[in-house]
Amino acid sequence: MDAMDLQRERDFVEQANLLDSQGQFEKALAAYNNALAIDPSDADAIFAKAGTLEKLGNVMEAQKLYDAAVAMYTSGI
Repeated sequence: MDAMDLQRERDFVEQANLLDSQGQFEKALAAYNNALAIDPSDADAIFAKAGTLEKLGNVMEAQKLYDAAVAMYTSGI
């Protein structure tokens, strides 16, 4: 991944965080998905996406993503 990809990924995460804070959860999920398509190992984006899924009531999928993010945090990836 080059610097442009990294910046695009960060921009998608920032957009997703903003959309989530505005209650636009479906749009936030799309932006998180765009970010994770660029960098699937971004534990922060995975954790944030889990929070958005939880707000939408998709607790089972959210828990899987929380678990994945925590595993990434603790493994040092």
